[in-house]
Amino acid sequence: MSRIVRVLPDEPAVDKEFDYLLSDAVVAASPDVPIRIGTLVRIDLRGRRVKGWITALDVLPPDGVTLSEVKKVSSVGPPADLVELATWASQQWLGSRVHFLRTATHTRIVSSVTPSAGRPIPATAPSNLATESFRRGGAVVRMPPASDDFSLAIAAASQGRALVLVPTLARAQRLALAMKRAGVDVALHPRDWGASAGGRTTIGTRSAAWAPITELDAVLVLDEQDQAYQSEAAPTWHARDVVLERAKRDGARWVIASPAPSLEALTCGAPLLTADRATERAGWPIVDLVDLRDEPPSAGSWCSQHLSRTLSTGRQVVCVLNRKGRARFAYCAQCGELARSEQTGKPLGLEGDRLVHPFDGDERPAVCSECSSTKFRRVKLGVTGVAQELERLSRRPVTEVTAATEALPNTADLYVGTEAVLHRVESADTVAFLDFDQELLAPRYRAGEEAMSLLIQAARLVGSRDKGGRVVVQTRIPQHPVLQAAVNADPGSLARTELEVRKQLRQPPEAHWAIISGASADQFIQRLGSPEGLEIRPANENRWRIRCDDRQELVDHLKNVDRPSGRLRIEINPLRA
Repeated sequence: MSRIVRVLPDEPAVDKEFDYLLSDAVVAASPDVPIRIGTLVRIDLRGRRVKGWITALDVLPPDGVTLSEVKKVSSVGPPADLVELATWASQQWLGSRVHFLRTATHTRIVSSVTPSAGRPIPATAPSNLATESFRRGGAVVRMPPASDDFSLAIAAASQGRALVLVPTLARAQRLALAMKRAGVDVALHPRDWGASAGGRTTIGTRSAAWAPITELDAVLVLDEQDQAYQSEAAPTWHARDVVLERAKRDGARWVIASPAPSLEALTCGAPLLTADRATERAGWPIVDLVDLRDEPPSAGSWCSQHLSRTLSTGRQVVCVLNRKGRARFAYCAQCGELARSEQTGKPLGLEGDRLVHPFDGDERPAVCSECSSTKFRRVKLGVTGVAQELERLSRRPVTEVTAATEALPNTADLYVGTEAVLHRVESADTVAFLDFDQELLAPRYRAGEEAMSLLIQAARLVGSRDKGGRVVVQTRIPQHPVLQAAVNADPGSLARTELEVRKQLRQPPEAHWAIISGASADQFIQRLGSPEGLEIRPANENRWRIRCDDRQELVDHLKNVDRPSGRLRIEINPLRA
Protein backbone atom coordinates (compact mmCIF):
# COMPACT_ATOMS: atom_id res chain seq x y z
CA MET A 1 0.00 0.00 0.00
CA SER A 2 1.14 3.55 -0.69
CA ARG A 3 -0.01 7.04 0.14
CA ILE A 4 0.82 10.24 -1.69
CA VAL A 5 2.81 12.99 0.03
CA ARG A 6 3.94 16.38 -1.20
CA VAL A 7 7.66 17.10 -0.80
CA LEU A 8 9.73 20.30 -1.00
CA PRO A 9 13.22 19.28 -2.21
CA ASP A 10 16.28 20.78 -0.52
CA GLU A 11 17.09 22.82 -3.62
CA PRO A 12 16.81 26.61 -3.11
CA ALA A 13 16.85 27.31 -6.86
CA VAL A 14 13.82 25.03 -7.34
CA ASP A 15 11.60 26.08 -4.39
CA LYS A 16 8.75 23.98 -5.75
CA GLU A 17 6.86 21.02 -4.32
CA PHE A 18 6.38 17.63 -6.00
CA ASP A 19 4.14 14.65 -5.27
CA TYR A 20 5.65 11.26 -4.41
CA LEU A 21 4.40 7.83 -3.43
CA LEU A 22 5.23 6.80 0.14
CA SER A 23 5.02 3.04 0.51
CA ASP A 24 4.39 1.11 3.71
CA ALA A 25 7.69 -0.68 3.17
CA VAL A 26 9.65 2.57 3.24
CA VAL A 27 7.79 3.67 6.37
CA ALA A 28 8.45 0.33 8.06
CA ALA A 29 12.19 0.70 7.42
CA SER A 30 12.25 3.71 9.79
CA PRO A 31 9.63 2.79 12.39
CA ASP A 32 10.63 5.42 14.98
CA VAL A 33 10.32 8.44 12.67
CA PRO A 34 6.73 9.74 12.60
CA ILE A 35 5.23 10.53 9.19
CA ARG A 36 4.00 14.10 9.47
CA ILE A 37 4.47 17.52 7.93
CA GLY A 38 8.15 18.46 8.28
CA THR A 39 9.55 14.91 8.26
CA LEU A 40 12.75 14.56 6.20
CA VAL A 41 12.77 12.06 3.35
CA ARG A 42 15.07 11.10 0.48
CA ILE A 43 13.74 11.43 -3.06
CA ASP A 44 14.95 11.28 -6.65
CA LEU A 45 14.96 14.64 -8.46
CA ARG A 46 16.32 15.11 -11.97
CA GLY A 47 18.55 12.09 -11.73
CA ARG A 48 19.93 12.92 -8.28
CA ARG A 49 18.93 11.71 -4.85
CA VAL A 50 18.27 14.64 -2.52
CA LYS A 51 16.62 15.23 0.80
CA GLY A 52 13.33 17.09 1.20
CA TRP A 53 10.57 17.96 3.64
CA ILE A 54 7.05 16.58 3.62
CA THR A 55 4.70 19.58 3.26
CA ALA A 56 1.35 17.79 2.84
CA LEU A 57 -0.07 14.33 3.60
CA ASP A 58 -2.60 12.18 1.78
CA VAL A 59 -2.59 14.29 -1.35
CA LEU A 60 -5.12 13.40 -4.05
CA PRO A 61 -3.38 11.58 -6.91
CA PRO A 62 -2.95 13.62 -10.10
CA ASP A 63 -4.62 12.23 -13.22
CA GLY A 64 -2.45 10.64 -15.85
CA VAL A 65 0.83 11.04 -13.95
CA THR A 66 3.11 8.26 -12.81
CA LEU A 67 4.68 9.24 -9.50
CA SER A 68 8.14 8.36 -8.23
CA GLU A 69 8.49 6.80 -4.83
CA VAL A 70 10.04 8.23 -1.68
CA LYS A 71 13.29 6.29 -1.28
CA LYS A 72 13.78 6.69 2.46
CA VAL A 73 12.31 8.29 5.56
CA SER A 74 15.37 9.99 7.03
CA SER A 75 14.73 11.99 10.17
CA VAL A 76 12.40 13.97 12.36
CA GLY A 77 12.20 17.45 10.90
CA PRO A 78 10.77 20.81 11.94
CA PRO A 79 7.15 20.76 13.17
CA ALA A 80 4.29 21.73 10.89
CA ASP A 81 4.10 25.19 12.50
CA LEU A 82 7.63 25.99 11.33
CA VAL A 83 6.99 24.67 7.84
CA GLU A 84 4.10 27.11 7.63
CA LEU A 85 6.27 29.86 9.19
CA ALA A 86 8.91 29.29 6.49
CA THR A 87 6.29 30.18 3.89
CA TRP A 88 5.53 33.42 5.77
CA ALA A 89 9.24 34.27 6.08
CA SER A 90 9.89 33.62 2.39
CA GLN A 91 7.24 36.23 1.59
CA GLN A 92 8.56 38.74 4.15
CA TRP A 93 12.19 38.60 2.98
CA LEU A 94 11.75 37.25 -0.57
CA GLY A 95 13.85 34.16 -0.02
CA SER A 96 13.45 30.49 -0.71
CA ARG A 97 11.52 28.41 1.84
CA VAL A 98 14.44 26.00 1.70
CA HIS A 99 16.71 28.56 3.32
CA PHE A 100 14.48 28.80 6.39
CA LEU A 101 13.73 25.08 6.62
CA ARG A 102 17.46 24.35 6.58
CA THR A 103 17.81 26.65 9.59
CA ALA A 104 14.89 24.88 11.29
CA THR A 105 16.33 21.38 10.68
CA HIS A 106 18.91 19.64 12.84
CA THR A 107 22.20 18.89 11.08
CA ARG A 108 22.12 15.34 12.40
CA ILE A 109 19.55 12.58 12.04
CA VAL A 110 16.87 12.66 14.76
CA SER A 111 15.02 9.35 15.01
CA SER A 112 12.56 10.30 17.76
CA VAL A 113 11.57 13.03 20.20
CA THR A 114 10.90 12.54 23.90
CA PRO A 115 8.39 14.99 25.41
CA SER A 116 9.55 17.08 28.35
CA ALA A 117 8.65 15.75 31.78
CA GLY A 118 6.58 18.80 32.60
CA ARG A 119 6.44 22.53 33.18
CA PRO A 120 9.69 23.95 34.66
CA ILE A 121 9.47 25.34 38.15
CA PRO A 122 12.15 28.02 38.72
CA ALA A 123 13.76 27.98 42.15
CA THR A 124 14.49 31.71 42.02
CA ALA A 125 11.88 34.47 41.91
CA PRO A 126 12.31 36.98 39.07
CA SER A 127 12.64 40.72 39.72
CA ASN A 128 9.62 43.04 39.80
CA LEU A 129 10.51 44.55 36.42
CA ALA A 130 10.83 41.10 34.86
CA THR A 131 7.52 39.96 36.29
CA GLU A 132 5.74 43.12 35.17
CA SER A 133 7.17 42.87 31.65
CA PHE A 134 5.60 39.45 31.03
CA ARG A 135 2.39 40.42 32.76
CA ARG A 136 1.82 42.98 29.98
CA GLY A 137 1.64 40.25 27.36
CA GLY A 138 4.05 42.12 25.09
CA ALA A 139 6.62 44.69 26.19
CA VAL A 140 9.93 46.36 25.37
CA VAL A 141 12.23 46.55 28.39
CA ARG A 142 15.17 48.95 28.59
CA MET A 143 17.66 47.73 31.16
CA PRO A 144 21.24 48.98 31.78
CA PRO A 145 24.26 46.95 30.58
CA ALA A 146 25.16 45.78 34.10
CA SER A 147 21.75 44.08 34.49
CA ASP A 148 21.64 40.30 34.69
CA ASP A 149 19.92 38.24 31.96
CA PHE A 150 18.97 35.63 34.51
CA SER A 151 15.97 37.38 36.07
CA LEU A 152 14.19 37.94 32.74
CA ALA A 153 14.98 34.39 31.60
CA ILE A 154 13.53 32.96 34.82
CA ALA A 155 10.41 35.09 34.34
CA ALA A 156 10.06 33.69 30.80
CA ALA A 157 10.50 30.08 31.98
CA SER A 158 7.88 30.58 34.70
CA GLN A 159 5.30 31.18 31.96
CA GLY A 160 5.69 27.62 30.62
CA ARG A 161 7.21 26.63 27.29
CA ALA A 162 9.69 29.44 26.65
CA LEU A 163 12.07 30.45 23.86
CA VAL A 164 14.98 32.73 24.81
CA LEU A 165 17.32 34.37 22.28
CA VAL A 166 20.74 35.86 23.04
CA PRO A 167 23.28 37.33 20.57
CA THR A 168 26.25 35.01 21.17
CA LEU A 169 26.79 31.32 21.83
CA ALA A 170 28.99 32.06 24.87
CA ARG A 171 26.17 33.99 26.56
CA ALA A 172 23.68 31.28 25.63
CA GLN A 173 25.88 28.66 27.29
CA ARG A 174 26.32 30.73 30.46
CA LEU A 175 22.61 31.45 30.72
CA ALA A 176 21.64 27.83 30.10
CA LEU A 177 24.03 26.68 32.83
CA ALA A 178 22.67 29.23 35.32
CA MET A 179 19.08 28.17 34.63
CA LYS A 180 19.90 24.48 34.96
CA ARG A 181 21.40 25.22 38.38
CA ALA A 182 18.15 26.98 39.27
CA GLY A 183 16.18 23.83 38.47
CA VAL A 184 14.84 24.73 35.01
CA ASP A 185 14.70 22.02 32.34
CA VAL A 186 16.72 23.72 29.57
CA ALA A 187 17.65 22.88 25.99
CA LEU A 188 20.60 24.66 24.36
CA HIS A 189 19.95 25.12 20.66
CA PRO A 190 21.10 23.56 18.34
CA ARG A 191 22.96 21.02 20.47
CA ASP A 192 19.80 19.87 22.28
CA TRP A 193 17.52 20.01 19.22
CA GLY A 194 15.56 16.93 20.26
CA ALA A 195 15.02 18.21 23.80
CA SER A 196 13.76 21.51 22.37
CA ALA A 197 11.30 19.63 20.17
CA GLY A 198 10.15 17.85 23.33
CA GLY A 199 9.10 21.16 24.89
CA ARG A 200 11.98 22.22 27.15
CA THR A 201 12.73 25.91 27.67
CA THR A 202 15.04 26.64 24.74
CA ILE A 203 17.98 29.06 24.70
CA GLY A 204 20.03 29.93 21.64
CA THR A 205 21.32 32.51 19.19
CA ARG A 206 19.77 33.78 15.94
CA SER A 207 19.09 30.31 14.51
CA ALA A 208 17.11 29.42 17.65
CA ALA A 209 14.31 31.59 16.29
CA TRP A 210 13.59 28.40 14.30
CA ALA A 211 13.95 26.01 17.27
CA PRO A 212 11.43 23.11 17.11
CA ILE A 213 9.69 23.92 20.41
CA THR A 214 5.98 24.43 19.72
CA GLU A 215 2.91 25.84 21.51
CA LEU A 216 5.01 28.61 23.02
CA ASP A 217 3.93 30.35 26.21
CA ALA A 218 6.71 32.95 26.33
CA VAL A 219 9.32 34.52 24.05
CA LEU A 220 12.29 36.60 25.24
CA VAL A 221 14.86 38.43 23.11
CA LEU A 222 17.88 39.69 25.07
CA ASP A 223 20.12 42.49 23.73
CA GLU A 224 17.70 43.01 20.87
CA GLN A 225 19.80 45.88 19.48
CA ASP A 226 22.63 43.51 18.56
CA GLN A 227 23.11 43.24 14.80
CA ALA A 228 23.91 39.52 15.14
CA TYR A 229 20.16 38.88 15.11
CA GLN A 230 19.87 39.84 11.44
CA SER A 231 21.28 37.74 8.65
CA GLU A 232 23.74 39.62 6.49
CA ALA A 233 23.29 37.05 3.73
CA ALA A 234 20.11 37.25 1.67
CA PRO A 235 17.38 36.68 2.68
CA THR A 236 18.10 39.28 5.37
CA TRP A 237 15.71 37.88 7.96
CA HIS A 238 15.69 39.14 11.54
CA ALA A 239 15.32 36.74 14.46
CA ARG A 240 13.32 39.30 16.45
CA ASP A 241 10.64 39.49 13.78
CA VAL A 242 10.50 35.70 13.41
CA VAL A 243 9.98 34.99 17.11
CA LEU A 244 7.43 37.79 17.46
CA GLU A 245 5.45 36.21 14.62
CA ARG A 246 5.70 32.87 16.45
CA ALA A 247 4.47 34.51 19.66
CA LYS A 248 1.55 36.05 17.78
CA ARG A 249 0.54 32.72 16.25
CA ASP A 250 0.81 30.83 19.54
CA GLY A 251 -0.71 33.56 21.70
CA ALA A 252 2.50 33.68 23.75
CA ARG A 253 3.68 36.51 25.99
CA TRP A 254 6.80 38.23 24.66
CA VAL A 255 9.47 40.63 25.87
CA ILE A 256 12.18 42.49 23.96
CA ALA A 257 14.99 43.55 26.29
CA SER A 258 17.97 45.81 25.57
CA PRO A 259 20.06 48.60 27.11
CA ALA A 260 19.22 50.58 23.95
CA PRO A 261 16.30 49.03 22.04
CA SER A 262 16.32 49.47 18.28
CA LEU A 263 13.92 51.92 16.66
CA GLU A 264 12.06 48.94 15.18
CA ALA A 265 11.40 47.68 18.71
CA LEU A 266 10.45 51.10 20.04
CA THR A 267 7.93 51.65 17.25
CA CYS A 268 6.30 48.19 17.36
CA GLY A 269 3.38 49.45 19.47
CA ALA A 270 4.28 47.70 22.74
CA PRO A 271 4.82 49.64 25.99
CA LEU A 272 8.38 50.62 26.98
CA LEU A 273 9.27 49.62 30.54
CA THR A 274 12.38 50.96 32.28
CA ALA A 275 13.95 50.88 35.71
CA ASP A 276 13.90 54.10 37.71
CA ARG A 277 16.40 56.76 36.61
CA ALA A 278 18.84 56.16 39.47
CA THR A 279 18.95 52.41 38.86
CA GLU A 280 19.47 52.81 35.13
CA ARG A 281 22.25 55.33 35.60
CA ALA A 282 23.99 53.14 38.18
CA GLY A 283 24.00 50.25 35.70
CA TRP A 284 26.19 52.16 33.22
CA PRO A 285 29.94 52.71 33.66
CA ILE A 286 31.63 56.11 33.72
CA VAL A 287 32.26 57.25 30.14
CA ASP A 288 35.22 59.62 29.67
CA LEU A 289 35.20 61.61 26.42
CA VAL A 290 38.64 62.69 25.23
CA ASP A 291 38.44 65.51 22.67
CA LEU A 292 41.36 64.87 20.32
CA ARG A 293 41.09 68.44 19.02
CA ASP A 294 42.58 69.52 22.34
CA GLU A 295 45.54 67.19 21.99
CA PRO A 296 48.85 68.55 20.60
CA PRO A 297 49.37 67.35 17.00
CA SER A 298 51.97 64.60 16.96
CA ALA A 299 52.84 61.37 15.19
CA GLY A 300 51.35 59.46 18.09
CA SER A 301 48.02 61.27 18.00
CA TRP A 302 46.17 57.97 18.45
CA CYS A 303 47.14 58.04 22.16
CA SER A 304 45.82 60.97 24.16
CA GLN A 305 47.36 62.20 27.37
CA HIS A 306 44.34 60.82 29.25
CA LEU A 307 44.89 57.35 27.77
CA SER A 308 48.62 57.56 28.47
CA ARG A 309 47.92 58.20 32.16
CA THR A 310 45.44 55.28 32.21
CA LEU A 311 48.05 52.92 30.75
CA SER A 312 50.58 53.93 33.39
CA THR A 313 48.30 52.81 36.26
CA GLY A 314 48.82 49.11 35.54
CA ARG A 315 45.06 48.47 35.28
CA GLN A 316 43.68 45.89 32.87
CA VAL A 317 42.97 47.85 29.68
CA VAL A 318 41.34 46.83 26.40
CA CYS A 319 42.04 49.16 23.45
CA VAL A 320 39.66 48.97 20.49
CA LEU A 321 40.16 50.18 16.92
CA ASN A 322 37.54 50.36 14.17
CA ARG A 323 36.72 47.06 12.47
CA LYS A 324 39.08 47.43 9.54
CA GLY A 325 41.86 48.86 11.67
CA ARG A 326 42.19 51.81 9.32
CA ALA A 327 40.62 55.24 8.94
CA ARG A 328 40.44 57.25 5.74
CA PHE A 329 39.37 60.60 7.12
CA ALA A 330 41.44 63.77 7.47
CA TYR A 331 41.76 66.32 10.25
CA CYS A 332 43.35 69.74 10.49
CA ALA A 333 46.98 69.63 11.60
CA GLN A 334 46.57 73.06 13.20
CA CYS A 335 43.39 72.85 15.28
CA GLY A 336 42.50 69.13 15.03
CA GLU A 337 39.02 69.72 13.51
CA LEU A 338 37.66 66.81 11.47
CA ALA A 339 37.21 67.66 7.77
CA ARG A 340 33.51 67.49 6.91
CA SER A 341 31.26 68.39 4.00
CA GLU A 342 29.69 71.84 4.26
CA GLN A 343 26.47 70.50 2.71
CA THR A 344 25.92 67.11 4.35
CA GLY A 345 28.29 67.13 7.33
CA LYS A 346 29.80 63.81 6.25
CA PRO A 347 33.52 63.24 6.93
CA LEU A 348 35.95 63.81 4.08
CA GLY A 349 39.28 62.26 3.14
CA LEU A 350 42.38 63.95 1.74
CA GLU A 351 43.31 63.44 -1.91
CA GLY A 352 46.05 65.78 -3.09
CA ASP A 353 44.89 69.33 -2.34
CA ARG A 354 41.18 68.40 -2.19
CA LEU A 355 38.93 67.06 0.57
CA VAL A 356 36.63 64.41 -0.94
CA HIS A 357 33.96 61.91 0.09
CA PRO A 358 34.83 58.37 -1.11
CA PHE A 359 31.27 57.52 -2.24
CA ASP A 360 29.21 60.68 -2.75
CA GLY A 361 31.74 62.55 -4.88
CA ASP A 362 31.36 65.60 -2.61
CA GLU A 363 34.60 67.62 -2.50
CA ARG A 364 36.04 71.00 -1.60
CA PRO A 365 39.47 72.65 -1.30
CA ALA A 366 41.67 71.44 1.56
CA VAL A 367 40.99 74.43 3.80
CA CYS A 368 39.93 74.04 7.44
CA SER A 369 36.46 75.48 8.09
CA GLU A 370 37.49 76.41 11.65
CA CYS A 371 40.96 77.99 11.41
CA SER A 372 41.50 78.24 7.60
CA SER A 373 44.66 76.16 7.78
CA THR A 374 45.61 74.25 4.62
CA LYS A 375 47.58 71.54 6.41
CA PHE A 376 45.74 68.28 7.03
CA ARG A 377 46.69 64.89 8.44
CA ARG A 378 45.30 61.53 7.38
CA VAL A 379 44.10 59.30 10.18
CA LYS A 380 45.65 55.87 9.69
CA LEU A 381 45.48 53.38 12.53
CA GLY A 382 46.44 49.74 12.13
CA VAL A 383 46.07 47.17 14.91
CA THR A 384 49.58 45.76 14.53
CA GLY A 385 51.29 49.16 14.31
CA VAL A 386 49.43 50.50 17.34
CA ALA A 387 50.18 47.32 19.30
CA GLN A 388 53.90 47.86 18.74
CA GLU A 389 53.74 51.52 19.79
CA LEU A 390 51.52 50.66 22.75
CA GLU A 391 54.07 48.16 24.03
CA ARG A 392 56.85 50.77 23.92
CA LEU A 393 54.63 53.37 25.58
CA SER A 394 53.26 51.20 28.40
CA ARG A 395 56.43 49.10 28.89
CA ARG A 396 54.42 45.93 29.29
CA PRO A 397 53.35 43.10 26.94
CA VAL A 398 50.45 43.81 24.60
CA THR A 399 48.13 41.08 23.32
CA GLU A 400 46.84 41.69 19.80
CA VAL A 401 43.32 40.37 19.15
CA THR A 402 41.44 40.03 15.86
CA ALA A 403 38.69 37.72 14.63
CA ALA A 404 41.39 35.20 13.65
CA THR A 405 42.94 35.09 17.15
CA GLU A 406 42.49 31.72 18.83
CA ALA A 407 43.58 31.37 22.46
CA LEU A 408 44.35 34.36 24.71
CA PRO A 409 47.10 34.18 27.36
CA ASN A 410 45.80 33.90 30.92
CA THR A 411 48.26 36.50 32.22
CA ALA A 412 47.48 39.27 29.70
CA ASP A 413 46.26 42.59 31.06
CA LEU A 414 46.70 44.91 28.06
CA TYR A 415 44.91 44.19 24.80
CA VAL A 416 44.50 45.95 21.48
CA GLY A 417 42.31 44.73 18.67
CA THR A 418 39.30 45.12 16.47
CA GLU A 419 35.73 44.77 17.69
CA ALA A 420 36.48 41.07 18.18
CA VAL A 421 38.39 41.90 21.37
CA LEU A 422 35.11 42.90 23.05
CA HIS A 423 33.84 39.35 22.53
CA ARG A 424 37.05 37.53 23.46
CA VAL A 425 37.98 39.23 26.73
CA GLU A 426 35.71 38.45 29.68
CA SER A 427 36.35 41.54 31.82
CA ALA A 428 38.50 44.64 32.09
CA ASP A 429 39.02 47.69 34.27
CA THR A 430 38.98 50.10 31.29
CA VAL A 431 37.94 49.87 27.65
CA ALA A 432 39.41 52.58 25.41
CA PHE A 433 38.15 53.31 21.88
CA LEU A 434 41.12 54.81 20.07
CA ASP A 435 39.25 56.13 17.04
CA PHE A 436 35.52 56.03 17.70
CA ASP A 437 34.69 58.54 14.97
CA GLN A 438 35.05 55.72 12.45
CA GLU A 439 31.96 54.16 13.99
CA LEU A 440 30.00 57.36 14.48
CA LEU A 441 30.57 58.59 10.93
CA ALA A 442 30.35 55.31 9.03
CA PRO A 443 28.39 55.71 5.76
CA ARG A 444 25.48 53.58 7.01
CA TYR A 445 22.09 54.74 8.21
CA ARG A 446 22.35 52.53 11.32
CA ALA A 447 25.80 53.83 12.26
CA GLY A 448 24.51 55.49 15.45
CA GLU A 449 22.80 52.32 16.69
CA GLU A 450 25.85 50.21 15.84
CA ALA A 451 28.15 52.61 17.68
CA MET A 452 25.91 52.49 20.77
CA SER A 453 25.98 48.69 20.61
CA LEU A 454 29.80 48.78 20.82
CA LEU A 455 29.60 51.00 23.89
CA ILE A 456 27.15 48.55 25.46
CA GLN A 457 29.57 45.67 24.88
CA ALA A 458 32.36 47.72 26.44
CA ALA A 459 30.12 48.60 29.39
CA ARG A 460 29.53 44.90 30.06
CA LEU A 461 33.26 44.26 30.19
CA VAL A 462 34.01 46.96 32.77
CA GLY A 463 30.84 46.70 34.87
CA SER A 464 28.85 49.39 36.64
CA ARG A 465 30.24 52.73 37.83
CA ASP A 466 30.09 51.78 41.51
CA LYS A 467 32.62 49.03 40.71
CA GLY A 468 34.95 51.51 39.04
CA GLY A 469 34.11 50.60 35.46
CA ARG A 470 35.32 53.17 32.90
CA VAL A 471 35.03 53.51 29.15
CA VAL A 472 37.37 55.97 27.43
CA VAL A 473 36.30 57.32 24.04
CA GLN A 474 38.75 59.32 21.91
CA THR A 475 36.85 61.52 19.47
CA ARG A 476 36.77 64.80 17.60
CA ILE A 477 32.98 65.09 17.86
CA PRO A 478 32.22 64.76 21.60
CA GLN A 479 28.85 66.43 21.08
CA HIS A 480 27.58 63.50 18.98
CA PRO A 481 24.19 62.18 20.26
CA VAL A 482 25.58 58.65 20.74
CA LEU A 483 28.36 59.88 23.03
CA GLN A 484 26.11 62.22 24.98
CA ALA A 485 23.59 59.41 25.51
CA ALA A 486 26.37 57.15 26.86
CA VAL A 487 27.84 59.84 29.13
CA ASN A 488 24.43 60.60 30.60
CA ALA A 489 23.36 56.92 30.70
CA ASP A 490 20.29 57.99 28.73
CA PRO A 491 19.83 55.86 25.58
CA GLY A 492 16.33 57.28 25.23
CA SER A 493 17.79 60.62 24.12
CA LEU A 494 19.61 58.89 21.25
CA ALA A 495 16.44 57.08 20.19
CA ARG A 496 14.52 60.35 19.97
CA THR A 497 17.25 61.97 17.88
CA GLU A 498 17.65 58.96 15.60
CA LEU A 499 13.93 58.61 15.01
CA GLU A 500 13.64 62.24 13.94
CA VAL A 501 16.53 61.81 11.50
CA ARG A 502 14.99 58.62 10.08
CA LYS A 503 11.68 60.42 9.58
CA GLN A 504 13.31 63.26 7.68
CA LEU A 505 15.40 60.96 5.48
CA ARG A 506 12.71 58.26 5.09
CA GLN A 507 14.90 55.50 6.45
CA PRO A 508 13.77 52.30 8.24
CA PRO A 509 11.61 51.95 10.26
CA GLU A 510 9.88 55.10 8.93
CA ALA A 511 10.13 53.72 5.40
CA HIS A 512 11.32 50.42 3.97
CA TRP A 513 14.22 49.68 1.67
CA ALA A 514 15.15 46.96 -0.74
CA ILE A 515 18.66 46.65 -2.15
CA ILE A 516 18.79 44.87 -5.51
CA SER A 517 22.25 43.77 -6.65
CA GLY A 518 24.02 41.25 -8.83
CA ALA A 519 24.63 40.72 -12.52
CA SER A 520 20.86 40.53 -13.20
CA ALA A 521 19.93 43.56 -11.11
CA ASP A 522 19.56 45.96 -14.04
CA GLN A 523 17.32 43.52 -15.90
CA PHE A 524 15.22 42.96 -12.77
CA ILE A 525 14.72 46.73 -12.41
CA GLN A 526 13.67 46.98 -16.05
CA ARG A 527 11.03 44.31 -15.52
CA LEU A 528 9.86 46.01 -12.33
CA GLY A 529 9.15 49.24 -14.20
CA SER A 530 8.03 52.34 -12.29
CA PRO A 531 5.06 51.36 -10.14
CA GLU A 532 3.42 54.08 -8.08
CA GLY A 533 4.62 54.22 -4.48
CA LEU A 534 8.15 52.99 -5.19
CA GLU A 535 11.19 55.27 -5.33
CA ILE A 536 13.89 53.54 -7.40
CA ARG A 537 17.43 54.91 -7.55
CA PRO A 538 20.77 53.47 -8.70
CA ALA A 539 23.31 52.99 -5.89
CA ASN A 540 26.29 51.99 -8.06
CA GLU A 541 27.03 49.48 -10.82
CA ASN A 542 24.54 46.58 -10.76
CA ARG A 543 23.09 47.85 -7.50
CA TRP A 544 19.76 49.62 -6.91
CA ARG A 545 17.95 51.02 -3.88
CA ILE A 546 14.15 50.91 -3.74
CA ARG A 547 12.22 52.81 -1.08
CA CYS A 548 8.55 52.51 -0.10
CA ASP A 549 6.50 53.74 2.84
CA ASP A 550 4.66 50.42 3.19
CA ARG A 551 6.61 47.18 3.57
CA GLN A 552 3.87 44.90 2.27
CA GLU A 553 3.43 47.05 -0.80
CA LEU A 554 7.19 46.91 -1.42
CA VAL A 555 7.31 43.12 -1.06
CA ASP A 556 4.22 42.60 -3.24
CA HIS A 557 5.75 44.59 -6.11
CA LEU A 558 9.08 42.75 -5.91
CA LYS A 559 7.71 39.21 -5.66
CA ASN A 560 5.50 39.73 -8.71
CA VAL A 561 8.51 40.42 -10.94
CA ASP A 562 9.57 37.54 -13.18
CA ARG A 563 13.15 37.00 -12.02
CA PRO A 564 15.75 37.00 -14.79
CA SER A 565 18.41 34.31 -14.98
CA GLY A 566 21.80 35.08 -13.48
CA ARG A 567 22.97 36.20 -10.08
CA LEU A 568 20.42 38.33 -8.22
CA ARG A 569 20.40 39.39 -4.56
CA ILE A 570 17.41 41.04 -2.87
CA GLU A 571 17.86 42.47 0.63
CA ILE A 572 14.90 43.82 2.59
CA ASN A 573 15.89 46.50 5.15
CA PRO A 574 19.52 45.29 5.33
CA LEU A 575 21.78 46.34 8.20
CA ARG A 576 24.45 47.85 6.00
CA ALA A 577 22.92 50.15 3.41
